[in-house]
Amino acid sequence: MSAGYAITTYKIQLNYKHLDWFKKTQSLFDAVLAFYYELLERQPEALSLTNQNLLRHLELQTIKQRDGTPPETPLPFERIPLYFRRAAINAAISMYRSYMSKLRDWEDKQMGNGKLKMENSVTESQSDSESNQIGQADLHHNLPLSTFNLPPESAKKGRPSRPKNLHMSMLYYKGMYKDFADGQILLKLYTGKAWSWVKHRYTGRPFPENAEPMSPTIVIKKKKVMLHIPVKEVVEDSRTAKERVKQHESFVAVALTGSDTLAVCTTIQADGRATAPYFIKGGKALAHRRKQLLGYTKRGTAGKKMTHIIENDALGVCPRGLSSYGQAEAGSALQEHRPNAKYYEKITRVTDHYAHEVSRKIVDYALKQGAKLIVLPELKESFDQAKKLYLGKSPYDFIGRRIARYVKYKAWQKGLVAMTSKPYYASTRCYHCDAPIAKHNTEYQNPSPNFYGGKNFVCKEGHKGSTALNSARNLGKGFYERFYAGVA
Repeated sequence: MSAGYAITTYKIQLNYKHLDWFKKTQSLFDAVLAFYYELLERQPEALSLTNQNLLRHLELQTIKQRDGTPPETPLPFERIPLYFRRAAINAAISMYRSYMSKLRDWEDKQMGNGKLKMENSVTESQSDSESNQIGQADLHHNLPLSTFNLPPESAKKGRPSRPKNLHMSMLYYKGMYKDFADGQILLKLYTGKAWSWVKHRYTGRPFPENAEPMSPTIVIKKKKVMLHIPVKEVVEDSRTAKERVKQHESFVAVALTGSDTLAVCTTIQADGRATAPYFIKGGKALAHRRKQLLGYTKRGTAGKKMTHIIENDALGVCPRGLSSYGQAEAGSALQEHRPNAKYYEKITRVTDHYAHEVSRKIVDYALKQGAKLIVLPELKESFDQAKKLYLGKSPYDFIGRRIARYVKYKAWQKGLVAMTSKPYYASTRCYHCDAPIAKHNTEYQNPSPNFYGGKNFVCKEGHKGSTALNSARNLGKGFYERFYAGVA
C-alpha cells in the first residue's frame, strides 16, 4: 500500500514587543514585490520560462554579478536578504501570472464571441456567391479583436483590471527564520535602519507527531501577528477512490441539513446494507448564537445603517481566484470596512467552530465503522444556483458547504477519501420502496409531498422515519448502485 502526504495550515499567534518592526518589514516586502511586478509588466514574454528560471532571469537583471558586472535595472533597495528578495520575486510572479491568465481567458472569450458573429455574416455572404468561399482555417487564423467590429462597451465589459494593491503576506524561507521549536521562533525583521534577529514566543495548538513544519507566512491583522504554517503529514493509505471501490470497502454516506441535525451518517456495507445511523446535532445552538450576534448589530445607530446582514466570509464562502492566504485576507478586508465588524467576525468564528466540530465527528464515525470512503452530496457553490427551499429560510443559513470542505481534508489526513455524488431523488423517494414520500414535523401535522422542512416522512407503502436519514440512505444506495454493483 503506497503512502502519500497531507498538508494542513496551522495558524498560531506570535507574542511580540515591536509591532512596528513587522509593519516596516511588510512594507519593504510589498515595495520589493511591486518593483519586480512592474519589471515583469515590461517583459511579458518572460512568462514562457518556468518559475525557477524566471526567478533567476529577474535576479540577473537586478543584482550585481559575481564578476562585478552591474545589473541592467538595479534594485532600488539596499541590504535586502537573499531569501527575502526571492520570496518577493515569487510573490510577484504568482500575482502577474494570475492576472495574465484571467486577461487571456477574457480575451479568448471576446475572440470567440467575435468569431461567431463574423461566421454568421460570412455564411450569409456565401449564400449569394459560391466563388467567395472563406475556409474555416482562414477564418480562425490570428484575427485581432478589432476585426470583429465589437462595440466598445462590450469589448471593455468584464475586462480584468491590474491589481491595485500589490500586497501579499510575507513568506519566510529558511534563511529568514531559525530555532523553530519549543514554543519559540527566531525571525529576521527590518527595524527601519537594519535587519535584526528577534526571538518570539508563540501560542497555538501543537503540531502532530512525526509532522514536518514548512516555511511559515507572517500575516498581520490589526494588532495581531499570526504565523500560518503548512504542516506536512504522512498518509499511510493513499489509494484512490476507484481502487477502494474495486476492493468493495464499506463507505459512509452523509446527508447535510439546515435543521437542528446538521448531519446524518449511515454506513453502507459491502453487500449494500445501510447500517449504524448516526445523528449529529447543533443546528439550534448555532442558529441561536448567530441570531444573538446579529441582534447586537441592529442596536444603535451603526446597526441602522446596515444594508445587508451577512457577508460571504461569515457564510463560509471564499472569494474565487485567490490563494488560501489571499482568501483569508480578502475576507478580513471586507469585514474591517463596515460597522459592527467584530460581531461579524464572531459569526464567522462560531460558524467555523460548528463546521469543524461536525466534520470531525463525521470522520471519527467513519473510522469507528472501519469505512474507507465518505460520500457527501454534491452541493453547488453558487448561491444563485442553490436557492432550494429545503435549505431552510435562505441558502445563507446553510453551512453544509463548509462542512463538506472540512470533511475532505480531515478524511485524507486519516487515510480516508471523501468524494461527492449527485443526490438524485435522495430527499423525495423512500429508501425501502422507492415510492414518493410525504413530509411532516409532528404526528398532528398532515404529511405533504410539497413540505420541504419536514423532519419525518411517510410513503404510501407505510414506511416512515427520519427524512434526513432517508436522504443519507438514498445517497449511499445511489452511489452503491452506480459504482459497487457493477464491480466483480
